[in-house]
Amino acid sequence: MYAELAVTTNFSFLRGASHPEELVAGAKRLGLDGIGIADRNSVAGVVRAHMAANAAGLRLAVGARLVFADGTPDILSFPRDRTAWGRLTRLLSLGKLRAQKGDCILGLADLVDFIEGLNLIVMAPPRIDAAALQKLLARLRQAAGEKMHLARRQHAVSRR
Repeated sequence: MYAELAVTTNFSFLRGASHPEELVAGAKRLGLDGIGIADRNSVAGVVRAHMAANAAGLRLAVGARLVFADGTPDILSFPRDRTAWGRLTRLLSLGKLRAQKGDCILGLADLVDFIEGLNLIVMAPPRIDAAALQKLLARLRQAAGEKMHLARRQHAVSRR
């Protein structure tokens, strides 16, 4: 089983060239089991990809490639559920509100605030600083763990 997860559509302006439907069709032709659409600070291509994947019988992971203004390496973010999808879209909206039209300004601290329920893939930068990468991964692990712990506590209190 193989699925390419870092696929960028033409909704990533000047970065991706193919329509989501074309990418899904290509994945099907190649015999892939699935495809992951992760446009640059956007989820604009996922609706078309979802429709095409359903028609092709192909599994689809939808998310976004988070590109940061603070030097953090790009991170693919795939929500686990509907609530996490809402967090991802709020995170992207926050970044877009800070920027000129067509841009998005995000920092690592923003992701940490919205991290709960997101599956993350840190994309290695062209030049790897192993110590910095380890520090980033530790911070993400800690933030995700803290958010998960708080969510469980809130759920337990609300059930009483």
